[in-house]
Amino acid sequence: MDVFVEQLVKKKRDSRDYMKVILSIAGAFVIIALLGLLSGFVPFIGMFMLIIVIGLIYGLYLIITSINVEYEYAFTNGELDVDAIISARKRKRLTAFDVSDMEILAERSYSEFGRYMNNPKIEKLYACADKYADDVCFAVYTKDGYSRMLLFSPNEKIKEGFKALAPRKVFLNKKSE
Repeated sequence: MDVFVEQLVKKKRDSRDYMKVILSIAGAFVIIALLGLLSGFVPFIGMFMLIIVIGLIYGLYLIITSINVEYEYAFTNGELDVDAIISARKRKRLTAFDVSDMEILAERSYSEFGRYMNNPKIEKLYACADKYADDVCFAVYTKDGYSRMLLFSPNEKIKEGFKALAPRKVFLNKKSE
């Protein structure tokens, strides 16, 4: 039986995203002000001002729209592919792993979450709407010889697919004691 489930999750903006936009805009204003001051001392800089300002505006556009991120989960016959889609124009593969490489899949409320989260040897990957939400799940797996921990927000069909293929590795709806 072939299993294929796809899901899109929109990342919620956090304070880091807003700080990135504010600092970018402030930096652009500082650059424009410095160019204005320099134009009085350097005779040919005025010719390039328009090109530089257009370049800054385009750069700001790219930075501001880059905070619009969606994560796509594609679960196909025991393999989960996770992509980040930035502003609906750029796709980046975050990770992919097979159920056989997975050590555990559980919800954030599972009692072992803290042990995995605080282990510095495990690389953390965030592909969820809000990394502090209660419905976030985590999967710990090995890829290329390194342990990784994916925090993501799978729907019920993806959870059922993992449960069907690896019932001893999946711990869902267990609360910490």
